[in-house]
Amino acid sequence: MNSKQPLITVLMAAYNTERYIAQAIQSILDQTYNNFELLIIDDCSLDGTLNEIRKFEDSRIRLLQNHTNQGVVITRNRALQEGKGEFIAIMDSDDIAIPDRLELLLNEFNKRPELVLIGGHADVIDPNGIPTGQKFKVETDPDLLRHLLFFGNNFTHSSIMMRMNVFREFNGYRIPLAEDYDLFLRISTKYPVSNLDKCLLFYRDHTSGISKKYALELENQILPIKENILRNIDLPSEIKYQKMITPPFEWPSISVIEYKKFYIQLLSRINPSNESLSLRTYQFIFQKWYEVIMNNGKKNTLLYFFASPFFGWKYINAKQLRRAFKNTFKNLFIFKK
Repeated sequence: MNSKQPLITVLMAAYNTERYIAQAIQSILDQTYNNFELLIIDDCSLDGTLNEIRKFEDSRIRLLQNHTNQGVVITRNRALQEGKGEFIAIMDSDDIAIPDRLELLLNEFNKRPELVLIGGHADVIDPNGIPTGQKFKVETDPDLLRHLLFFGNNFTHSSIMMRMNVFREFNGYRIPLAEDYDLFLRISTKYPVSNLDKCLLFYRDHTSGISKKYALELENQILPIKENILRNIDLPSEIKYQKMITPPFEWPSISVIEYKKFYIQLLSRINPSNESLSLRTYQFIFQKWYEVIMNNGKKNTLLYFFASPFFGWKYINAKQLRRAFKNTFKNLFIFKK
């Protein structure tokens, strides 16, 4: 290892990625910014992953091995103690970083020192490295991103970089499968986060990957994450409130009045200083309210449409207003047989 203290720790957790890890490693070693350590932690791979790693002779690589298979959460959390950088960048062992990924992210941190976590878009490749034409696009408006995160993840995990002291403050990852979303949501309730409007990596999509194989288990992890975050920001955390911010929404169970009260409280926690937000954020806030009243507003849809603090002439469009009129009058003239 270089005697020079690395500014960035690139963390790569590895398990049975013999076929891809050399490409992932090389994409980091080829970065335009080079004051980093590549901390690779092998989680007792059963294939030739270790052999592939050991083919590289580069002083920036630091290889650690778990004594037993620990899973991705414990493996990544070894960086809480082992990471030497001021920043930590996540790199999955089967993805490919663009050459200036680290430089772009570090430049953004320097321009916007208030940020603690930054990610970006990703182009999708198949297991053979062939582009699929699909792109993972993430939100780049920081105001809107803070709100979106309460409804679901909006970061590409293998693209992100965060400040190491914040990673340690939040004790890293906690739960399997949705560990990245849980961490990012917790961080976003205290600190500003953002995404670059740039593609930072090639994300390898495996048709039998974790997100598809364990889709049900992943879904079961989301509600506990919502319960925890609502409790942390002193909001009602019962199951009905968890489901109010967890797609797919169960509209028959959502009371318009309860949702309004809850969502106003939620907005006050997301934006406690009551600062002016971006136009797209106000449009998003109204859209969420609009979805509730169109499903459950019935004959009062139009009345709810103009409800404060959601409504604003700048935040709506003519189609929404027309549909609200139609929904109101349709329900006014529904007669019992």
